[in-house]
Amino acid sequence: MDLWEETLSMLRHSVEPYDFRHWLMPVTCAEVDAADHKIVLQVPDESHGRWLEDNFVTEIKDILRGLTEQDYSVSLTANDAPHAEPRSASISVSAQPAPPPEGLTTRYRFDSFVDGPMSQFAMTAAAAVADNPGSRYNPLFIFGGVGLGKTHLLHAIGHAAYDRDPSLRVRYVTSETYVNDLIAAIRNDRMQSFRRRYRDECDVLLIDDIQFIAGKDRSQEEFFHMFNTLHSSRKQIVMTCDQLPQSIPDMEDRLRSRLQWGLIADVKPPGFETRVAILKRKAEVDGVELPDDVAMLLARHIKRNVRELEGVLMRLDASARMMRRLIDLDLAHSVLGDLLNDHLRRVRPDMILKAVCQEFRVTLAEMKGPRRQRTITVPRQVAMYLVRQLTDESLPQIGSHFGGRDHSTVINALKRVEMLREAKPELASRIDKLTRQLRD
Repeated sequence: MDLWEETLSMLRHSVEPYDFRHWLMPVTCAEVDAADHKIVLQVPDESHGRWLEDNFVTEIKDILRGLTEQDYSVSLTANDAPHAEPRSASISVSAQPAPPPEGLTTRYRFDSFVDGPMSQFAMTAAAAVADNPGSRYNPLFIFGGVGLGKTHLLHAIGHAAYDRDPSLRVRYVTSETYVNDLIAAIRNDRMQSFRRRYRDECDVLLIDDIQFIAGKDRSQEEFFHMFNTLHSSRKQIVMTCDQLPQSIPDMEDRLRSRLQWGLIADVKPPGFETRVAILKRKAEVDGVELPDDVAMLLARHIKRNVRELEGVLMRLDASARMMRRLIDLDLAHSVLGDLLNDHLRRVRPDMILKAVCQEFRVTLAEMKGPRRQRTITVPRQVAMYLVRQLTDESLPQIGSHFGGRDHSTVINALKRVEMLREAKPELASRIDKLTRQLRD
């Protein structure tokens, strides 16, 4: 067994199965220099490499040190795009350039998407798809609540894929548009044209709010066959939804299965620091002078989604212009007072700890103590996750509520809960129940 295989074997037992399968198994060893203590790892693409660098390289170095008793440097190299397998013969022999992407909003690009811990996985997956459509993560299924950036990522994929390869035929539609196109095709006896447009003349299909085709038998039938045609031709499919595939009511089982074939990535409400960054970025783009204290005030109260944050900023800016005043705290309280009070959540860390202890039948002393049994660590990590979601506590402050644990422990807890939510629907349901209970 070579050095990288030994390292992978160790990683298999120390990381979540999902992470190991999706992020570590595709990595191969390009070179090992035992004399200079260097290892070069080959990753599928640059986005994959960025994720590995941010999340696993430190752990890889620790394992290498344990195996060799030497400090190894780890370098990452991405597969070159020209070596990727072509998506389909029809693309490579096309004589005419593809038309500009259909239906994409210019301002929704990757460089205008403010990334944060709650959206990092979805952002990385979206960038990987845009780098090499049809080769990995096909389909990509992005789910999350209203106004959290799913549509932004969908448009960003389309723009980035087209910018990288203008021969790609990129089509963005909402599920409502798709259904209306189908109805018109049936009514006018133009099904052949409909199928050609969505199957033959499309290399990247981006569909927003796929849940709305549920319960529509003919729409699901056509989408099922369209999905099979695109997927077998290695053409990229990206969908957004407000829930997991298995939770969509009135969705045919065979189609529900197709939605789960590729990668599922969720987008959750942004944390406090990310909300501030979103407001500052939006203000910069729109030419609005937004002081830091006002941005923090808005971010502290408006927590549910990005769209609402942007709407509040727009309202504040419009009021400032009409009143010919600079934006400051007094103006914000005057214009947005009722709205800010409505959004204020007085959830305290001690309330969260009490609720989690009751839900998981553990004691407060066990939550704060050193025990590492799974029956204790999972509730402890869930509590940390909920404190992060429902309060403005910083990472060190969160750690202080759990026996003085440091911020890195809190970060690991947040990551683990995110993974467990995806892998264990029953735990996700319990966390959602706790969230509703604490907010009420």
